Amino acid sequence: MSWREVFPQPVGILPFPFDFLILPHSNLWQEHIPTVLLLKLEGLPSEWKFILSLKEKDWKQALQNILSISEEDVKNYNLSLITGSKQTVKDKTLAYLLDIVFSDRFDIRDMGRDDLNALVLYRKAQLLEGEGKIEDAIAMIENALRLVRDLSPLFYANLLLKKAKLFMEHKGVNYAVLALLEELEEKLSEADFLRAEVQFNLGNAYSSLGNLSKAISYYWKALDFFTVDKDPYMYALINNNMGLAYLSSDVSDLEDQVRLAYGVQSLRNALKVFTKERYPKEWASTTMNYANALQYLPTANPAKNLLKAVELYREVLDYRKEVGDELGYARTLANMGNALAHLGRLFEARRHLIEAFEIFKKYGMEEEMNGIREVLEEIHMLMEARHDGGA
Repeated sequence: MSWREVFPQPVGILPFPFDFLILPHSNLWQEHIPTVLLLKLEGLPSEWKFILSLKEKDWKQALQNILSISEEDVKNYNLSLITGSKQTVKDKTLAYLLDIVFSDRFDIRDMGRDDLNALVLYRKAQLLEGEGKIEDAIAMIENALRLVRDLSPLFYANLLLKKAKLFMEHKGVNYAVLALLEELEEKLSEADFLRAEVQFNLGNAYSSLGNLSKAISYYWKALDFFTVDKDPYMYALINNNMGLAYLSSDVSDLEDQVRLAYGVQSLRNALKVFTKERYPKEWASTTMNYANALQYLPTANPAKNLLKAVELYREVLDYRKEVGDELGYARTLANMGNALAHLGRLFEARRHLIEAFEIFKKYGMEEEMNGIREVLEEIHMLMEARHDGGA
């Protein structure tokens, strides 16, 4: 008996590369496959228990379960996915799927099964997005959707989410995308991780539309699943975005000041994970957000916050210079110049702002240049006032 009889396979459901997992044959497959496709994984046949272990991130138990699979090719195939080390697989279909996981160059083949064909199209869409071919990626997703519409409800939902994210990230948020995400959130009560990802994306969507309170409520919902222990990266990313949403509020009363404090704490939570050593790019971005927040956080001792912000900007400047991120370097210079101006260190502030201005001028970034001109004019007026006062 072979894995090929199990149809459809629960592909496209778990996060990559586990969305490529293949279940071995089980005499009870017809009884249990409908619930597996909904990620209801209790009471599974012994041959399939590894998928529950992987969902719960119990890697040791998953490895033990996979090693007990009797179908040699399926065992080696799944071992390749969880260890990241490609094993020998004789089955041509499984070998092809492994090639797709371990390489970003492959031809699309018809494998005679809609579930696996959709999986290949889904993977191709991810790679096309990375190449900036967004329209082609969306076309791949739409083709995959047609293949699994009546086969796998969570794979179908995952594809819809991917399509919504492509539109959000590359074409902007519109109310049709928002309605799609809200519909998905309602339908995904059984798939907690996928629902949490939808909630995260709803937070991003509402934030981009300026509905910050709604954005924050969805970020909090997503954090019910993406805890620091379960998924530290997503925990930090959500905290970063939620912090920005909190900090985008206008400060007018005590309640708004509490929101700003929540925002700063969210960024601190993110920086517990986004360290310079482990996630340097994310660290630099979040540290910039944190330093910016310190500049405007209401406090009895603003100079202390400004000095801390300047210290953080210096660290980010060193990183931006090291990796050759010229525009990121210029933005950091501009923010640092602003902080130095607030500290009264006008000559130092002007020097940083002029350097940033020249970089923005090189790239023709008029809006950024105009912002720096305004600050430089204020600095000039302050210097004139100091000179007149001194005279």
